[in-house]
Formats: sequence, C-alpha cells, structure tokens
Amino acid sequence: MEGEEGQNSPMVIYDIIILGASVFTGKYVVREALKFLGSPLSPLKTLALAGRNPSKLAQALEWVSHPNPPPAIPILTASTTDPPSLRRLCSQARLVLNCVGPFRLYGEPVVAACVESGYDYLNICGKPEFMERMEAAYHEKAAEKGSLVVSSCGFDSVPVELGLMFNSRRWVSSAAPNRVEAYLSLESEKSVVGNIGTYESAVLGVASAGEL
Repeated sequence: MEGEEGQNSPMVIYDIIILGASVFTGKYVVREALKFLGSPLSPLKTLALAGRNPSKLAQALEWVSHPNPPPAIPILTASTTDPPSLRRLCSQARLVLNCVGPFRLYGEPVVAACVESGYDYLNICGKPEFMERMEAAYHEKAAEKGSLVVSSCGFDSVPVELGLMFNSRRWVSSAAPNRVEAYLSLESEKSVVGNIGTYESAVLGVASAGEL
C-alpha cells in the first residue's frame, strides 16, 4: 500500500478520487471500485482515497481488501473544512466521488471546489434540499467551467431509477407515463439497522423539508 502523498510529490491525475473513503458507506464504495480497477474492460485505471485521517483511510483499505493484502492505492489528505486542500484534491482528479455526509452540512465545500477547478463531482446523496440548493448556486459556474455535478447515485435513488426504466419500457409507443410513484420496503430476517450518518441525514432531511 502506498503512503500519503507529500506536498512536493509530482502531480498525478487520477481517474477517481473517493473522498470520505473511511466512513461507513465510503468503505463499501471503495470495495466496489476495487472490482473494476485495472480490469481490461474497465475505464477505471487509477484510483486514490482521500479524507482527513490517513491512518483511518489505510485501515479502511485493509478492511475492504481482507483477506487479501491491500493494493497499492495512494492516500491523500483533504478536509471539507479546509478549502485549499479540496481545491488541491480536485486538481488531481478527473472525478471526485464524495461520500462525506451529511451532505447538507459538509457537501457544499466539495461541490464548490470541483466547480471552481472545472472537474467533475459525483455523490451518493439523495437529499432534495441539498441537491436543489447546489443546482441553484453552482449551475451557471459549472456550465462555464465544463464541470459536471451529479447527485443521487446511491441507495436512495438508484432503485427508483431502475424501477422507472423498467416501467417505461412496458409502455407501447407513443404512450408514455407522465407520473410514477415509487415505494420502498425493507425486509430482513434480522432487525433492519442503520449507521449514525444515515440517522443524521434522515433527521436533517425531515427538518429541512419546508425549504424545498
């Protein structure tokens, strides 16, 4: 495993940098990314992990790699409370995949850094208030810079998108649905549990519902 890159290291551009790779969801994102990294048919050739604490990132990489040894993936330091570190991070990535939540509290500095740098941003957020606020604040600048800002690429949204695609393909042209309502139920032989980040996001989501 490669250590943290120093300030004087030559600039390397990574296909994807996963920010917040040591948080609960971030570790699962890393585990999935490793399945595609370096595969002959995958466009993902280079990957780096980023966050506030290099030792926690290293531990996360060991966890996702178990029982195999961790691969040689660079670890970068950046924090949502340190805008220069975020701008430096964005300058090294074709795409920043942000897992640092709750996004309502910590997401905007990462969006701002990506847009200002002209690089692409992706997150796992499913919170309408945050997404609408980012679109209102950064759409024009992102269009000017050529930066893509994409949300809703996580559990909140992907099942709904797949359901909509399936439903739409059942209609015969030129008929098409103009509204689809989606419902989600969770079933488990054990109790359904969530992590603290999910709980915080749910509380903040309900609290900000009136701001939509």
